[in-house]
Amino acid sequence: MYGQCSHNHTKVLVKEFELGVLWDEYGLVGDIVPFTNYFPHADIHKLLSPEILHQLIKGAFKDHLVQWVHDYIEAQYTEANANRILDNIDHR
Repeated sequence: MYGQCSHNHTKVLVKEFELGVLWDEYGLVGDIVPFTNYFPHADIHKLLSPEILHQLIKGAFKDHLVQWVHDYIEAQYTEANANRILDNIDHR
């Protein structure tokens, strides 16, 4: 995973692929060079731990917020109504 999170890997991707492929497959905007690209101590690949966004979403949203909403609905409504509301949320 760390090999893919580096300036060198990003440079190779930008060099080898077209802009549409870069965006669709890798989430990269290939025709923009960040102004921090040449700063020796501003390597975004080293500043963030791998999968930090996934960890944030999983921890804050799924584990915390979803459980809080579930508990709130169960506390505010009868069991039958709470189940109907939760089923509707799950369906969406």
